[in-house]
Amino acid sequence: MSTPKWPDALQPPQPAHLQELITSFWVDLATLADLLAREQFLLAAEQVHTLRQTVLQMMLALNGIQRPTTRDLNLYLSASQRTALEKTLLQPSAEDEPMAEIWIAQAVALVVIYRWYAPQLEAKYGLLYPHDQEKAAWQLLVANLPTWPRQVTTE
Repeated sequence: MSTPKWPDALQPPQPAHLQELITSFWVDLATLADLLAREQFLLAAEQVHTLRQTVLQMMLALNGIQRPTTRDLNLYLSASQRTALEKTLLQPSAEDEPMAEIWIAQAVALVVIYRWYAPQLEAKYGLLYPHDQEKAAWQLLVANLPTWPRQVTTE
C-alpha cells in the first residue's frame, strides 16, 4: 500500500498551540455576548469566523496535522468533518430571523463541534480543559443574550 502524496508540506500539531486554541475558543465566544447585545453584527460575523477557524484547526490536529497553507483543504478533512463545518456556514434569511439569532445559531453549532473535539485533543495531547474559561463565557452569554441556550448537549 502506497503513502498518499499530499500537495502541501504537512507538519504535526504543536500541543502548546492546541492548548491555546481550546482556551481561546471560550474567550472568543464570550466576546459575542457584548457584540450581539450591541448589534455589532459585522464584528459578530468576524468573531464567528474566528471560532470556526479554531474548530477547523482542532479537527486537523486530531487528524494529526497543523493547518497547512493550501488551496485543497478538503483533502485533510473527513467527509463528516467537512459536513459539520459547512453546516455552520448556513444561515436563514435576515428577513426570517433577527440578525443576532443567525450568529447565535452558528456559534451554538460551533460549541457542539468544539465539545466533541476538545476532550479528544485533551486526551491525545495531554491538554488541560479550560473549565474556568468555559464557565465564565457561558455566564456572560446567558446574562447578555436572552436567547442564548442555558445549556448545550452534544449527545
